Amino acid sequence: MILLDGPQGWRAEVSQHPDMRECERLTRTPGKTGLPTVMKPRSWTRMAEFSIAVFDALQAAGWARFPGACDGDRYAVETFPTHAWRALGLTSLPGRNRRGIVVDRWVSALDRVSSLSWSRFPSHDELQAAVAGLAGLAMTTRYDAIGFDAQGRPPLQEAGIWREGVIVSPTRRP
Repeated sequence: MILLDGPQGWRAEVSQHPDMRECERLTRTPGKTGLPTVMKPRSWTRMAEFSIAVFDALQAAGWARFPGACDGDRYAVETFPTHAWRALGLTSLPGRNRRGIVVDRWVSALDRVSSLSWSRFPSHDELQAAVAGLAGLAMTTRYDAIGFDAQGRPPLQEAGIWREGVIVSPTRRP
């Protein structure tokens, strides 16, 4: 599994949501991926185009976009760390630019639900990657403490352009 925090496709031509993909509505992402080259906020357009290009390159290299269920072993998977925190029942880690953020509280919270161990104290970005990465661990190893959930519509191509997709998050097992 390769997990990426960024969109894997544009909104489908036919959608119940005029400004976003289904997975973005379900996971409450701040960015909204519309029809090709349309992004809200507009300043995120280059990031979205880059992310989709990375997914395209991975697809060409044999890493298919994750369809929502595991039936193979090589997938490129879209994640959204903020939703990963929420899906685990934890308070989301604020953006690293927020003044006075001390990640100790989130490291402790994540340790309580996941039994992760750290070789050194993680940075903000490493902590975001770890929480999202727990879904990949659950997908590949049947990690006892954590399951995973896929929100959205399976990726599809329309006129040669990838659309929609699912966002995968870790979940607590009962």
